[in-house]
Formats: sequence, C-alpha cells, structure tokens
Amino acid sequence: MSEHEQQAALHDHQKQVSQKPLLKKVHCNYLPVSNLQAAVNWYEEMFGLTVRKREPDGAILILGDGQWLFLLETAERKTANFRTSQWDGDNYEMFSLTFETENIVELHKRLREQGAEVAPLVDQGSCGLQFTFKDPDGNKFNVWQDAV
Repeated sequence: MSEHEQQAALHDHQKQVSQKPLLKKVHCNYLPVSNLQAAVNWYEEMFGLTVRKREPDGAILILGDGQWLFLLETAERKTANFRTSQWDGDNYEMFSLTFETENIVELHKRLREQGAEVAPLVDQGSCGLQFTFKDPDGNKFNVWQDAV
C-alpha cells in the first residue's frame, strides 16, 4: 500500500469514528410519582423488580437487563405522558417508555387482574405483540414482545 493509500485509509477510518453517535444508550429513566412508597410497592409487586433506595430519597427499580428506573415523588401531580397527533390519531396520549417482556400474555393478564388500566393486547404481525397500560399515577407505558 502506498503512502497516499495509507493516508486515505487513515482518513476514512477517522471519518467513520467521528460519525459514530456520541450517545450510546439510555442508562436510566425518571418517573414522577405522587407517593413514593405506594409506587415502589406497586412496581415491586406487579413486575417483580428489585428495589434499591436512593439516598436521601427516591427509589431505583432494577429491570431484568440491569437498566435503572428511578421513581421520584413530585411536588405537583404530573405524569411522563404527553399529547401528540403524530402517533395514533389526533391528540393521542403518548407513552414515554416501551418495555420489553418475554411473557406478554402473562403480564397483560396480571395487570388486568390487579385492576390496572390496560389496553387490549394487539398483534402487530412482524412487529410482535404490544399493549399499553397506566401505573397508579397515570404514567402510560407500552409493552412489547418480539414476534416469535
């Protein structure tokens, strides 16, 4: 390889490295709750998540893959939801997170049996099965399981 070809290859490599996204992944998410202990109990019982206290207050829920979900008590009643007309019709109440599960049918059943607000389970074909639900504070989430 000539010196010119080596320089061109080095330039191409540097260009590829510089084009790599600077953000790698979402490490943790923060959810507003009105009563920290009640929310911790609900998430722990409903989903079997490991709970760690966060000092001086708040709580960390550990998902199955190790990702952290922070619960923080808010001064005023707020949810993580927002309205959009760019998803599923006009003024749609959008969820802020989509969780992945390996047993969507069981999770859907458990949420319904425990009285959570749960939408019907929908088969999205090659996109898998999905449904939305709300926690006791009204935070809306999507749940997804890959098509088998």
